Amino acid sequence: MRDDFSAATRELLAKRVGFVCSNPECRQPTSGPQADPAGTVNIGVAAHISAASPGGPRYKADLSPKQRADSCNGIWLCQTCAKLIDSDDHRFSRPALEGWKRAAERAAAIALSQGRRPTSASQPNFAKIERLLPALLEEMREDLHNNPTTREFVLLKRAWSYNSRGPYLAYYFDDHQDLEGKLQVLTNFSLVREITYNNVRRFVFEEEFVDYLIGL
Repeated sequence: MRDDFSAATRELLAKRVGFVCSNPECRQPTSGPQADPAGTVNIGVAAHISAASPGGPRYKADLSPKQRADSCNGIWLCQTCAKLIDSDDHRFSRPALEGWKRAAERAAAIALSQGRRPTSASQPNFAKIERLLPALLEEMREDLHNNPTTREFVLLKRAWSYNSRGPYLAYYFDDHQDLEGKLQVLTNFSLVREITYNNVRRFVFEEEFVDYLIGL
């Protein structure tokens, strides 16, 4: 028996991301008009992060039927990306999809508020990095929220052992495709600065970027 989403839950998931696919590499609009002026077209899917039934992708036996059918276990995707995540569930893990979801909701919130923000020369840069690096930015936001005075971070693989004096944050090649390229984008915009002094790439957040990420 499948623990499917209700119609209300599917609508909630779609609205929270502005009816756009939550895959940061896609962002396909999923709703629009039919030729019939009274009709609409929907190509979006409320996909389960943890499968709706045993044997499905990312299935978690410890979830109750209610939890499995809750919006917290759902992500809004286009039909292509919904098929993609279920065809390669090792690559598209539960933490990865939860990161997509948080980033997509954050992007939708920013899109709603942009019209009310005063313009500044740096805004186009922030709009671009939100489009290019949504999952990484969402992780950085959460890290800075939990560690408000930490500014340095390193790039690691999870298999590495790394010890360093002083507090630092870490971002993993295992979690972010082309992580070095993404850091190069942030460096090009002068939002982070490289301070590597050993064999591990090390960076520091610029304060303007911190203020943007934590919403000051």
